[in-house]
Amino acid sequence: MFNIGFLWLALSIGSEITGTSMIKKTNNFKKLGPSVLVISAYCLCYFALTKAMGFIPVGVAYSLWCGFGIVGVTFVSMLLYKQKPDLPAIFAMALIISGGVIMNIFSQM
Repeated sequence: MFNIGFLWLALSIGSEITGTSMIKKTNNFKKLGPSVLVISAYCLCYFALTKAMGFIPVGVAYSLWCGFGIVGVTFVSMLLYKQKPDLPAIFAMALIISGGVIMNIFSQM
């Protein structure tokens, strides 16, 4: 069955990835454009996360938000900043994703 909470969660995760990925571009909040983007992205992120938690248990929502945020920021950092995760980082991200999926599918929360 479709749960609108997961749309809110996806919006929250996407805006969190955007905000976190752009922090470096703010130059310590000295550049106006990226700074406004970061602040706006975080406002949207927490608004959407709050909405998501009205439909999804807090533990499930937060674990997915954290896990997919970590992985998403890592992938965006590869594109924007040419950062390359090593094998342990890739393994850790696989564990994070696995944990989120297992918790979402099998948890009775």
